[in-house]
Amino acid sequence: MSRKKVKDKSIKSQTFVKGAMIMSLALIIVKLCGMIYKVALTRVYGIFGDELASFGTGLFNNAYEIYVPLFTLATAGFPIAVSRLISESNANKRYKDIRQIHKVSIPFFIVMGVIFSLLMFGGSFFYIRIIHSPYALPSMICLSPTIFFGCLVSIYRGYFEGMRNMTPTSVSEIIEGASKLIFGLTFAYLIMKFGLDSYESTGTVFGITFADKKSAIYTLVGFSVSGAVMGITIGSVLSFLYLLIKYKRVGGGITQAELDSSIDARSKNETFKVLIKTAIPIGLGALVMNISGTIDGLIIQNLISDLSTTHGSELAAQYPMYADAVTDGTIHTKLWGCYGTALTLMQLVTVITQAFGTTAMPMVTSAYAKGDRQQLKVAINRVLKLTCLVTFPCGIGLAVLADPIMEIVYGGNVAIVGGECLKIMGIAVLFMAGITPICSMLQGVGKVSTPVKLYSLAVIIKVVMNFALVSNVNVNIRGAATGTLVGFLVACVIAMYVLVKATGIRPNFSNAIIKPLVSAILCGGGAFLTYYLLGSRMNIYMATLISIVVAAIIYVLAIIILRTFDENDLGMIKNNEKLAKILAKLRVLK
Repeated sequence: MSRKKVKDKSIKSQTFVKGAMIMSLALIIVKLCGMIYKVALTRVYGIFGDELASFGTGLFNNAYEIYVPLFTLATAGFPIAVSRLISESNANKRYKDIRQIHKVSIPFFIVMGVIFSLLMFGGSFFYIRIIHSPYALPSMICLSPTIFFGCLVSIYRGYFEGMRNMTPTSVSEIIEGASKLIFGLTFAYLIMKFGLDSYESTGTVFGITFADKKSAIYTLVGFSVSGAVMGITIGSVLSFLYLLIKYKRVGGGITQAELDSSIDARSKNETFKVLIKTAIPIGLGALVMNISGTIDGLIIQNLISDLSTTHGSELAAQYPMYADAVTDGTIHTKLWGCYGTALTLMQLVTVITQAFGTTAMPMVTSAYAKGDRQQLKVAINRVLKLTCLVTFPCGIGLAVLADPIMEIVYGGNVAIVGGECLKIMGIAVLFMAGITPICSMLQGVGKVSTPVKLYSLAVIIKVVMNFALVSNVNVNIRGAATGTLVGFLVACVIAMYVLVKATGIRPNFSNAIIKPLVSAILCGGGAFLTYYLLGSRMNIYMATLISIVVAAIIYVLAIIILRTFDENDLGMIKNNEKLAKILAKLRVLK
């Protein structure tokens, strides 16, 4: 029997700190690319007409909101399960099991990718009817292959992460981010430009004749959004090719000697059962988080569409810039697009606390497993304080400077409506961003299923609030932001209660939460007052910049005056004795 040749190469494992740094840096780059992509896409449509900015953004959001939960279902938590099991096998020197896990995962990802790509393709025809957004169909169809290629990418990301080599995953994510930025924006702009030129010269859009100009322009925007999402599809293809080549070059990272010394692998059936058992709880948690956006889009757009029929004149009076949209039946898509612009800015804060959650879990898990209550208390206080110190000023700052920030970033009518939403969502982010590290700590102390229940509760409250508020013509799209605020406020308070009860440790709420909150309120007040005084006296860019600088100075001074830090907070800094002495002399430390 011939034995397949195995390259004598190994994947160089990285330390936790190095791996976390690589992943965090990649995450920041990817999220920045994502934000620039969404902002620039809105700006592209704004070039061709102010009302097209919100319309194009709404169509993009509709396509993406159906893609995310379907992709989550397609992978079903398998990438993390593969990573975890490969990591365990590698630690136990079960190298043949690593090969077996990889072999078993390939057909699963391929089959699921095909099924859910076809499901998105076919389901798009029904989904656009439910949300009353026919112009979103081309973008949904163009985005459907991304599920298949995303599943192929997951095969190798899970493998490399399990082998503790985070570089391939990080590089592949950057490739995806850069591709959608470059190709997506280019395609979106060119389709709009040449489509409008075609209509002006021939009265058709790429050979298609329309009854009126508005229908032609809206259809063209739909085509343009499909070009924008093609950038995402291209990114997933290039990402897969990179990972495949990387895997082939290192031969999987297992040497022939390691395979020879390894015990026999589990059977394929046994391996698949273990993968399924590990993946399902992870997949359910991810699904609950990702499906909330789809539910929001479904409910909010239908409620606003109904309002345009029953209270059209009142809705048009509130949004005179979109008065025609009430008549032509696109007001729900445009307000949904405005809401999405505010959501993009809010999510920048939640990205930061995701990193805190990733760092928190091993610290809390280690202290809890050892039964070291003192170290556990220090870890909980540190994570809470760091989260609040970052989240509170960012959220309150977004709320009080919502209008100028939206005007600077997006401009036009979308900034006016989006600014109203951001004023509420800036407060909501205090709880949305705060709950992530708390849930990570809950998982660290053995409450693995609790986060899924908490996120489910938040989604249920959001749904109830949406029906109650969005259906009110005087509240409409602002009700969606309020639902997010109330839902995550309740979930965050309950999460904190469960953490205290599970650990038997009462955090130092004064230092970890109250002092950062007081400092952030003073910071927000300073920003509001500064912009109020300067906004009418200088250009918006300078007034906003000065307001942020003043707010930052007030925040730092408030933290120092309130003596928010103590010696335990310097625990993560190496050689901190000198720093501690300096801060103690300045009376910064308690």
